[in-house]
Order: sequence, then structure tokens, then C-alpha cells
Amino acid sequence: MSEHLNPIENDFSGHSGAVVQAGLIHGNVNLRTVTDVPLPSPRQLPAATKGFIDREVHIQQLDSLLDEVELVTDKARLPVVTISTISGSAGVGKTALAVHWAHRVRERFPDGDIYINLRGYDAVPPLTPSEALDGFLRALDVPAEKIPRDLHGRAALYRSLTTGRKMLILLDNAATAEQVRPLLPASPGCMVIITSRSRLSGLAVRDGAIRAVLDVLSDHDATRLLKLTIGTDRVRREPEAVAKLVELCSHLPLALRIVADRACIDQDTPLADLARELTAEESRLDALTVDDDELSAVRTVLSWSYRALNPDTARTFRLIGIHPGADIPLHAAARLTGLTAPSARRHLESLVGLHMLTRTGPHRYRLHDLLKLYAAERANEDETPDAVHRARERLLRWYLQHTYAAYRAILPQGRPLPGVDAPAEEALDDALRWCEQERLNLLDAIQAALKWGHHQLGWQIALAGMAFFERRSYWKAWVDSHLTGLECARHEGNRLAEGWLLLSLGDAWWDRGDLDEARRCYAHSLQAAQDVGDGWTTGFALRGCGLVDEDRGNYSEATRYAQEALRTFQHISEERGTGLALMSLGNAHRGAGRLTDALAAYDEATNVFRHLNNRWSQALVELHRGQTLLRAHDHDQALHALAAATDLFRELGDRRHVALARAHEGDAHLARHQPHAARQALTDALLTLLELDDPLAADVKRRLAELGGDNTRPNQGEPDE
Repeated sequence: MSEHLNPIENDFSGHSGAVVQAGLIHGNVNLRTVTDVPLPSPRQLPAATKGFIDREVHIQQLDSLLDEVELVTDKARLPVVTISTISGSAGVGKTALAVHWAHRVRERFPDGDIYINLRGYDAVPPLTPSEALDGFLRALDVPAEKIPRDLHGRAALYRSLTTGRKMLILLDNAATAEQVRPLLPASPGCMVIITSRSRLSGLAVRDGAIRAVLDVLSDHDATRLLKLTIGTDRVRREPEAVAKLVELCSHLPLALRIVADRACIDQDTPLADLARELTAEESRLDALTVDDDELSAVRTVLSWSYRALNPDTARTFRLIGIHPGADIPLHAAARLTGLTAPSARRHLESLVGLHMLTRTGPHRYRLHDLLKLYAAERANEDETPDAVHRARERLLRWYLQHTYAAYRAILPQGRPLPGVDAPAEEALDDALRWCEQERLNLLDAIQAALKWGHHQLGWQIALAGMAFFERRSYWKAWVDSHLTGLECARHEGNRLAEGWLLLSLGDAWWDRGDLDEARRCYAHSLQAAQDVGDGWTTGFALRGCGLVDEDRGNYSEATRYAQEALRTFQHISEERGTGLALMSLGNAHRGAGRLTDALAAYDEATNVFRHLNNRWSQALVELHRGQTLLRAHDHDQALHALAAATDLFRELGDRRHVALARAHEGDAHLARHQPHAARQALTDALLTLLELDDPLAADVKRRLAELGGDNTRPNQGEPDE
């Protein structure tokens, strides 16, 4: 600003995600943005256990921690987050205690409660801290495109969002302190409860966690539990039988509840008879017990309960133990068992009533980890190998069917999966919702397919899942699923699948900006595709190599690869590939300064995409055309092309590309000596890119800062032309 200019003050009112002073503006400013209705504060606690027996000492300890929000040192009072760990053996009631207490105090945390099963001791791999934080950030209303890709970025954003809030965080079934530490908020208004079979000593030493070790129930509390569930009078009539039942259940709440439910069903059977049955079962199983057997403490009760089930319910129980994920959707259980959904639900609800299964939501169930181990054990013992093989195949085909339907909804012009029937058409929102619910199960299913030897289904599910993982920016899931799918394809010796998976991996690494890894994957994909004469993958792998060279500024190689890709696509009549190769060729020509050739390539690409009615690709071509016309100093036509791109992207709901097009519109306005319009376009772009946490925001911010000097001063009487 020149010294002789009077300072200008602007008042801002209204609401916006970010506010940028983009130069000198006369008058006050009111901005209004159209935003989605924010999500309510998360309330994610599972239902509390009925008939919970208070662990009075532990409840009092947790209550006392509510007021522990300050750490007193010699020099200062430093606010800290309050952390409590509840450790103990399997089935001892750690989760029941944590959930029971959390429900008692949740109103003292007005900003919400977050619950997650970290799967530390489940049969499936534990959640990584990055995966857990992804779920936390989504629960806190962070759009997928704004979630950082790296663990440190996610943890930092999580701490920022919880600062100043009063929230209760329940981290269930943790494996290690390293798994938990990135999930700790920094706000002293938050409290974290962690359950684990491990003592997590590192959290006590480094993070000040208060430890509670949960033991089995005392004789008194175990008897109280049976009184609550069986009835006081019945328990008092047979004290010796009750004492024997408590002993046979190893004082574990999980086992006691199962026995109590059996007693409630057999109201006329004396408890002494139940105790004798359990004693006989214990003797039968003693010979089968081995050292370090997690089930040894409860196997007697589980076997006794299992033998009392009707045959169809028992079959349902052991077959759902095959499911590789942490929770089981109703329709997956139906597919595993070969039953209709209503029939499967009847058996599942029977198991819920017997405390052998937990309902976690509408049409979703979970087996306690000990019950899951026992169910899988019974499947191996009571089902033939062929029956287990067929159940696994039915389950994997169910996941493939739904994942492929989502793939077709997200990428209607995507390459069909070989050997897979075309799915019924599914609405995009429904497809995305299903994938979101089954996201972790999908990864577990692909891993299970590799383990079970269903290699074809493994790589097919991986490829079908790509569209969802890309759309929702689940980069790690995209890479991990494809690495497992790649193992499946190689076990099967399927070079066509191997080439396609490597191509998709290259796309994932290119999107993440890892050009070296992207180039390696594209090169290996190209080799595999050429080995089997797969023209589709060959063309896209060639184009991928060109994308890497274009980003590196090697325009001669980028041109060569784009031309090779174009010839390949034209030879196999792949129209979408042809259009994309023409667009890549135009970009390479532009980078090399061959602007006329670039515009000609864009014209051809536009004709292809119009024929396909692929409007998003049409918009992308217009964006590139506008940039090229700018370099050719045809500013009017450049602005026309960029405005067309902006309108199309806006109509299609692609906010990021709207911002990119607006930024280039700003360049066009500036070239036309229209500083006001340039500043407005760049400001619009910057607001959106900042909101999306896009790295390109820095470049747009720099360009806005450069809009200084005499020719950009609005008070100099120089109106836009």
C-alpha cells in the first residue's frame, strides 16, 4: 500500500469456513455460505449390560477421576487429559464395566462420546491408529477429502478438534500403548477409558494413566449376579448348587450369564441338576485341555450351552464363527448358513437371548472373542471340510456381489470384472452407505480369501473395492487391499489380474504424489499386461507412465507414452481410454510448448467424451483447454473455456475442481486487466481449497499476494475492462 493512501477498515459479518482479505476492499463485507447441516455430537456408546453387578471399588475410582483435570507441578498447574485403563483377562467384564460407567456419566460430557473396538485381541488384525483416527475424524464431521493421509496429520487434527471440548472417549480392546497413544486428545475437558488384556504400563509411566486391574467376581458378587438373572428365591434355595455353578464358571461374568440364561429357560430344573451336567461336561473336556488355551476357563460352560441348542441354531452359531470380521451383518450370516434372512435372524436372536451373541445395531451382531474362538472350533469339529469350504465361498461371493455393485454405481464406465455376473443396478448413495458399513470387513474378507485359498475371489473383491476406496479417500485401505489381492493373483498365476492390480496400485501412489512408487507399479503392470495381451491394461499403464513423466517435466517421454496409449486404445476400440489418452497427449504438448497441437488433441478428446456422455471428463478437458489458451494469449477464449469447466464441475458437485477452474479464471481475468474479477476468482478458489485442506491452496495464496502494485489498486479509478 502506498504511504499516501488512507487506511481502510472492513467489518466482516456472517459465517464462512475461512476469510481472506484479498487486497483493498471498500465498504463492509457480509459473506454467506451454503453449508450442510452439521452432524449432531457423536453418541457412540454401545448399550449397557442388563443386570450389571457394580464393581464398587472400580466405580468409585472412575468417579474420582472425573475431577482430576489438573497436574500440579512445582512451577505451574498444567491441564492434562484424564486417562484410565481397565485391564484383566478375557471374559472378566472389562467392557461391561467401562460401558456401564460411561452411561452413568455421559451427561457430564456435553460434546459427545466416541467408542471404538480396537480389535487388539480379536481373530482379525488390530486396527491401526491411523484407521481409528479416520473413524474419529468422520464422527467429528470432518469430510473425507479433508482428512490428512498421514498418522501425524490425523492425530494433530484430532487434537485440534477436541481442544476446548468435553468428550468421553472409550477405547475398547486395545493391544498396546503404541496403538492407543495417538488416539489421546489433549483437552483437559476430555476423559479416556481404555480396556485391554494388557496392563498397558507404558501409558501409566508416560501419559499418567490411572490403572485398574479387574479380577474375576468374588463369591459374593458372582452370587449377586445369579440372583439378578435367575431370581433371589431360587438361588437361596440351593446355595450349594450355586456355589458349584460359580466354581464351574471360574467366577467369570461371561460364563455366569450364559449359565443363568440356561437356568431361566429350564425353570423347573433344579440348579443342582445343572451343576451335575456341567461337572460331567468338565470331566469330558479335561482331556482336551492344552497349555495356554484361552478357552480353558469357559470351554465347559460354552460346550454345555452349545449342546443345548437346537441343531439349526447350533449350526448358525458355529458357521458365523467363520466370518473373518469383527462384526457380522445379518445378510452375511444368512449367506454363510445358506438360510433366508428371516430364518437366519431367528437363530441369531435366539443366540442373543442366550448371551452367546451381541446385537450391535440394526441387523448387525458381534461374537465375544472367546465365543468366536469357540464357534470356529466347533465349525472345524462339527462341519465337514467341504461344508466349511462352501460356507466360506458363499460369504466371499456375497461380499464380491455387493462390492461389485458399488463399483458399477461409482464407475459406470469402468472395466467389467472378468468372470463376474453384471450386478443389479444400485443407487450411488446406497452403494456408498453399504461400503462404509462394511469397509473393515472388506479388508478382512480379502485377507481371509488369501488365507483360505479362495484366490480368485480375493483379487476380484480387491479390484471391486477400488472405486469406493478412491471415492472416499481411503488411501491405506486401497493400497493394503490391492497388495493382498496381488498375492492372491500371484498364487493363482493370473497375470491379467496381476497387471490390473498393479495398474490400480500405480493410480493410488500417483494420487498420493509418490511418483517413484507409481512409476514402478505402472512399469510392472505394463509388463504383465503385455505378457498376456491385455490391451486395456496396457493402454492405461502406458498412460500412467506418461502421467509420471509429465509431473516430472519430461514432456518428450510423456508425449511418447500418450501416443502409444492412444494407439493401443484405438486398436481395441476402448473409447474412454482413447479420450483420456488424447487429453494426456494434449497436456504433454502444452508442457512442451506445442500449443496448437495441444488444442487439436483436446478437440478430439471432447468429441469422444461427448459421444460417451461423460460430462466430468468433458469438464476436465475444458479446464486443460483454458490453461492452454492462456499460454497462447487468447484470453477471451481461455476465460470462456474455464467458465464452462467451472459450471460443469459445479453441476456435478466436484468442489475441488470448481476451485481449480476458478483459480485459472483468476489468471485469465488478470491477463484481461480485470483485477477485481481476478481477485474474486482467486479468493473463491482459496476459500474452497483451504476448506478441503488441499496443498494447492498455498500456490493460490501466493498468487493472491502478488496482486499488488499500481494496476491492482481499486481506488486508482481503474475499472475492470
